[in-house]
Amino acid sequence: MFETGMVFKITGIVICSVLMVILGRIDRRRKLPTGVKLIFQVLISLIIIYSGVKIEFLRAPSSSSLSGGYLYLNYLSIPLTIIWLISITNSIGQADELGDITPYIVFIASLTFLVVSLIQRQGLILAEALSLIMAAISFIFIKYIPREKFSSYYMSFGFILAVIAIVGVSKSTAALTLLIPLLILGVPIIDSSYSIVANYARQESPDSDIGGKSPLFSESGSRSRLRQKLQSYGFSAQGANITIISVSLYLSLAAFIISIYQNFYLLITLTAFSWMAFELLKNKVRSEELIIERDIFNNRIKLFQVGIDQVDNQETIQKIEEFIISKKSHQIVTPDTLAVLRARKDPEYHAILKSADLVTPDGAGILWATITLDHPLPERVTGIDIIHNICRLAAKKGYSLYLLGSYPGVAGEAALNLTRKYPGIKIAGTHHGYFAGEDSQNCEDVKNGNSDKNKEEKEIIAEIKENRPDILLVGMGVPKQEKWISKNLDKLNVPVCMGVGGSFDVLSGRIPRAPLWMQRHGMEWVYRSIKQPNRAFRTLALFYFIWLVILGKMVYSLKEVD
Repeated sequence: MFETGMVFKITGIVICSVLMVILGRIDRRRKLPTGVKLIFQVLISLIIIYSGVKIEFLRAPSSSSLSGGYLYLNYLSIPLTIIWLISITNSIGQADELGDITPYIVFIASLTFLVVSLIQRQGLILAEALSLIMAAISFIFIKYIPREKFSSYYMSFGFILAVIAIVGVSKSTAALTLLIPLLILGVPIIDSSYSIVANYARQESPDSDIGGKSPLFSESGSRSRLRQKLQSYGFSAQGANITIISVSLYLSLAAFIISIYQNFYLLITLTAFSWMAFELLKNKVRSEELIIERDIFNNRIKLFQVGIDQVDNQETIQKIEEFIISKKSHQIVTPDTLAVLRARKDPEYHAILKSADLVTPDGAGILWATITLDHPLPERVTGIDIIHNICRLAAKKGYSLYLLGSYPGVAGEAALNLTRKYPGIKIAGTHHGYFAGEDSQNCEDVKNGNSDKNKEEKEIIAEIKENRPDILLVGMGVPKQEKWISKNLDKLNVPVCMGVGGSFDVLSGRIPRAPLWMQRHGMEWVYRSIKQPNRAFRTLALFYFIWLVILGKMVYSLKEVD
């Protein structure tokens, strides 16, 4: 069945694994000095080397003139094997007071070793069997066993993983396999290396309270320095754990890819990508800017620093009636997802949103974002729905409206339709949004600044003041309408001023509104993109918004939030 050499190796692995378990249990109970622990680990490593498990050769580059394409280590074999075994053993064996994630790292590493070995088809039965056993054991630890009670076994886990790397991947004939174990075990290796450097720096520090004791024979320190470093960047304890596990998964995936393609430049690309991604994530976590927060004083949810009132449709119309009764000027803004993105780059528009008396979530994307980020708003409150609610209120209470905006004739058509739908409503006046010219042909001249706009604007403001409407609806598009209202709010002396975007086109009947089922499912933007192809490019901005929210969710879950 098995050759004598194979039986000898298996026996040595079993004996040494048991010895590592015993050493781990003693270390946990008595906190062995690092030097003492290393002496026992070296002795155990010599036993397994004697059984035949050691790094005898490495695959040489294809251009090498070495015989057989292998680099034989000769007298370096034993010291390199000891260094490798002890390094990985202690890397995996580190426990942490913030919650041990060692079983996850072992599970990921074991499966990766198994998959890489199977793909390379080297017939390394012992390595594959050990990988499968370790994956099964670590899964049991994750699923059923309280990890804080079994950290004494982790030293043995690390030892077996180091053995798998020796009898498995490092014996492969692939050119880059020397890097594969380093990638698979990258997280524990980085963690332990950083811990050694940090401990040495602490020993050399004049403020150190170690008292000159040698680091080799000081009390065994098992805290994860990598996790502590992540927390110093602002990661929460759980966030640091998630990040470490994610990095381990990524490195294992990189090892899997490299084992297939054997391309050094691909390895460099994967490494550079991972570093840039981590730097982006780290900077986002360290940033003082909160993706979402609750403004208790103003009863608002601040999404990307844009405050949105926590109101439903009924509360919105109640506030509007309060504004009307007060006779003081108020501005209402109904931002959608694109408006939130615009506010990030337009300080003037952002300031208007901040100072507005009422800000409601017009876009379904805003509602989705607040739910995703665990700060849900009551419901979607769109500009067109507010208009209809205002009209019902105005018809009932006798309030008057002035419609300003869109192309010539559109506001008048919208007003006519509103008087038919809401009998008794008072329309104080209408005017197009291009303050020059008699028809839409002249609108381009106005856009290009070829008319005396200021004069007509003053005349319109004077007309609005003379007619004294209770509500002014302005449809000039975002952010022009909000900026115009904000600039002229005190001059207008209208209790309620609200930007309505392209709502006049819908109210006039020129552009139909999306079917009710699309409205309820937040798909009006799809319908409008179909009906107005010139708006289709805005859809790309929605995907950017979705990315920001997903990134924000990741950062929010990793960040230490007070």
